[in-house]
Amino acid sequence: MFKVDKMEYNILLVDDEEFIHELLPLFLARNTKHTFSVHSALNGKEGVEMYSKLASEGHKPDLVLVDLRMPVMDGVEATRRIIEHDSTANIHLFTALAETPVEIDALKAGAKGTLYKLTDWDKTVQGIINILELE
Repeated sequence: MFKVDKMEYNILLVDDEEFIHELLPLFLARNTKHTFSVHSALNGKEGVEMYSKLASEGHKPDLVLVDLRMPVMDGVEATRRIIEHDSTANIHLFTALAETPVEIDALKAGAKGTLYKLTDWDKTVQGIINILELE
């Protein structure tokens, strides 16, 4: 096993459920191994715009967590548009819709994997850290 030094990560959370935007930073802050800056977008259109803004300001997200079902623009289309502009974007689906056609569509659009929404936030945080440390 190799040791990973303390890192600071930029995360873009694209999800229409506001409580997730409140909870995720709280649970990430409990982790002492790394620090996290969480940027929020409440739909896919906002997510695409926020990704471009962060990247142009030199703060390209290390991880983009995208929900699949959202108003204005869904996660499949948001993933497709971000990948069109940055093929190296590290997008993971953040959803409860496991093994569904819409999840498969998003993976085909360029998402690298899926982090399932769990009721155990500590496991969710560990899943995020695992993704980031393996990149």
